[in-house]
Amino acid sequence: MEDLIKRAAKDIAASKYAIALTGAGMSTESEIPDFRGPKGIWTTNKDAEAKAYQRYELFLNNPKAYWEEILGLRGVYGVFHEQIRQAQPNPGHYALAELEALGILKCVITQNIDGLHKKAGNRGF
Repeated sequence: MEDLIKRAAKDIAASKYAIALTGAGMSTESEIPDFRGPKGIWTTNKDAEAKAYQRYELFLNNPKAYWEEILGLRGVYGVFHEQIRQAQPNPGHYALAELEALGILKCVITQNIDGLHKKAGNRGF
């Protein structure tokens, strides 16, 4: 494993244009649950998963109503939104911000909505 880490570091340092692609796993260390992982929202609450698929139909048919419903939710999703508000970046977020500050990493592309990359100091994404 150590050889792979050294090789990755060498490849990144030698790259001309390095970017980082991140997803839900990046923020689980910051105690933001993902949806499908072992402790994910949908894994631990099958009802929440079923409702998400139902809400998708609402999103397609009436996006305004969908967002009004989602933003007004309590329960599982209300707890999720509170976790996002309280979450702090973890060492992975800070490492990417440092690589960007050094000019090694050009940008972060993420599907996450938690804002932790920005809180850690990343500027470009």
